[in-house]
Amino acid sequence: MNLPWLKSLLFWIILIIVIVLIFQCSQKSETNKTASTLMYEKLYQCTGELKNSQHATLIQHIQNSVQAQMKQADLMQLLSQCRKANPVKSKLDYINAIKSLK
Repeated sequence: MNLPWLKSLLFWIILIIVIVLIFQCSQKSETNKTASTLMYEKLYQCTGELKNSQHATLIQHIQNSVQAQMKQADLMQLLSQCRKANPVKSKLDYINAIKSLK
């Protein structure tokens, strides 16, 4: 029996599986990369805004956890913890803050 639709179906299934595997590999390699300087700067800014005593334990935790060669995923977890305590402001707040600089 000649089933061209079956061959075509198998081709597309294999192609989709290969694409998914390539995507997963690239995601794994991305999370294993060393964090960039910009990520450390964002963590520094976020932590600097938590200067009140209410967040002293979180600041101490971040200070104890931060290292020179952290993976992006690990630094993102620290940044996420910081952002839970200090949520991001609106775009308008940042625009007004930039315009008020002298």
